Amino acid sequence: MKTTTQISLILLGFFYSNLLLGQSANYYLNEEGKVLNEKDYIELKEIRLSKMKAVVKSMDIYEELDLEYNRNDSIVFSYKWHFTDNVKKTKLEIERKKALIGKEYPILNARTLDGRVISIEDLKGKPTLINLWFTSCKPCIEEMPILNKMKEEYSDKFNFLSITFESESKVRKFLQRFQFDFEHIVDSKELTRKLGFDGYPANLFLDKDGILRVIEGNVPIEKIENGEFRMSDGSKFIEILNELL
Repeated sequence: MKTTTQISLILLGFFYSNLLLGQSANYYLNEEGKVLNEKDYIELKEIRLSKMKAVVKSMDIYEELDLEYNRNDSIVFSYKWHFTDNVKKTKLEIERKKALIGKEYPILNARTLDGRVISIEDLKGKPTLINLWFTSCKPCIEEMPILNKMKEEYSDKFNFLSITFESESKVRKFLQRFQFDFEHIVDSKELTRKLGFDGYPANLFLDKDGILRVIEGNVPIEKIENGEFRMSDGSKFIEILNELL
C-alpha cells in the first residue's frame, strides 16, 4: 500500500507539471515502481540491449507495454523487457499468455504422481501457485528450495502444484536426486506448451475460484549489500497469493 501511494504521488506530480507547462509526455513505470521519462527510458533500454548483444549478437528486445494512466497530457506505461533472438515469436507467446488472464485454468481429470486425479474444482477455495518446469531447466532447479519453503510454511492457506510436459518416469528419476515438494502433474503438454508456455520456469497465480490472475517468471532475484545478486526469499510470491485471498 505504501509503495502504491508513493507511485501515485510521483505520477500526480508529473501530471500537474506537464499541465502547467502545456506539454504532453510519456512516462514508463517498471515493476519496482520506478518511473522514467521517455529520454531516460530509451537510453536505459539501449544500454541494456547493448550489453546483451555483447554476449549474444543476435539478441533483440521486445517491449511489453501496458497503458496505466492517461491524464492531463501525460501518458504512463508499465513495461517489461524481454530479450530474445526472435521478437515475433516472443510477442506471440506473450499475447497468448495474456489471453489466459481472467480465465479458469483448464485442469480437467489430470493425474498426479501419487495417483490422485484432480480438476480445477479441487483447487477452489484457496489461492493456488502453479509452477511450470522441466527436469533440465537450471533456473527451475535453483528456485526449488525457495518454493519448498513456501509450501512448508503456507500449505494451510494456499495450494502448491507443479506441472510439466515431461514423462512420469523422467520426473520420478529427477526426484530421486532433487527435492521438490509440490504436488506434481506430469506428461501434460495441454497445460504447458499448448497454452503458449515455452519459457521456464513460469509461476502462475490462481485466485480462490481457479481464475488465472498473475503470471510471473522465476522467483525474483535481489541485489545484496556487496553488489552481488541472489535469489530472493519468495516473499513477493506470498504477497501475490495473499492479495488473492
